[in-house]
Amino acid sequence: MQTLNHLASVSRRVAGSLRPLATNLSLSTDSRDGGGTGGALEAGWGTASSWSTGEHFNGQSEWAVLGEMQETEEKVRELEAENRKGKAYVDSWQRRLTETSVLLKQVEEPGARGSYLKDSEKAEMYRLHKQNPEVYTVEKLAKDYRIMRQRVHAILWLKEIEEEEEKNLGHPLDDSVELLLDTFPDFFNSHDREFHVASLPYKPDFKVMPEGWDGITKDVDEVHYEISKKEDEMLYREFLEKMNFNKKKMAGEVKCHRYSRRRPTDGWTFTVEKLGSRGKRGGGGGWKFASMPDGSSRPLNEMEKMYVRRETPRRRRRILP
Repeated sequence: MQTLNHLASVSRRVAGSLRPLATNLSLSTDSRDGGGTGGALEAGWGTASSWSTGEHFNGQSEWAVLGEMQETEEKVRELEAENRKGKAYVDSWQRRLTETSVLLKQVEEPGARGSYLKDSEKAEMYRLHKQNPEVYTVEKLAKDYRIMRQRVHAILWLKEIEEEEEKNLGHPLDDSVELLLDTFPDFFNSHDREFHVASLPYKPDFKVMPEGWDGITKDVDEVHYEISKKEDEMLYREFLEKMNFNKKKMAGEVKCHRYSRRRPTDGWTFTVEKLGSRGKRGGGGGWKFASMPDGSSRPLNEMEKMYVRRETPRRRRRILP
């Protein structure tokens, strides 16, 4: 009797241990047979376990961890790029404000520029003009460097004088002052007007127009600009005349001391002005010629024409620079 009881208990234990295996086998068989509900519980007997291949670490796939880290790094890089872009935009505000102030000053006063030329830029200007004067003319250099034509002439003449001095001395000139100006340009006021702006007396100008008049009046700023351009051309011509005269003085062609004005041995040469048909001088119809000591005459040369132009009065109001 005891033997039968022991056999029954052993049978029950064996049956209990085999029950989970039978359940798994039945589920796997149902899924392979095409059951719609067993797809999610498929054991996948023909595939290797991810736990044995090492694709999981602490219950999580290593590739999933790497993918998340890569996405995080990409987001960090995007944020850093946005920060750099924003920082560059914020840092450029000082330059933008400076440019805006310069533009506002130009609107307020059209002639204001305030551009400072370094000595290296002046040397480059002289080199370009000397290398190809047909291309790099005075007008082109003035437009490129945004300065007046008079200033371009002065810079070219100054560099020409410096080059001649260096050839005579045999060594370069001292440029300590130029280096100081180039190093600290903000300490010195170079100029504040780069093209002429006419100073006009603004006052009310009332006119009585005829009935039915439908004419168009010019804008005040347009008239101001046209007058400024005309005066600028006049000042430019006068500057060239004075500069050419000073060049001749430095070259020794213009004699103004008392020993050079003594009477020549063959006599003086006089400038004679013949009256025109209307009996007027100057622009009224007359012309000038040179009377030689032997009684002959000849036309005026370039030097004498320059003297005549300098002696001719300019009948205009005073132009303030």
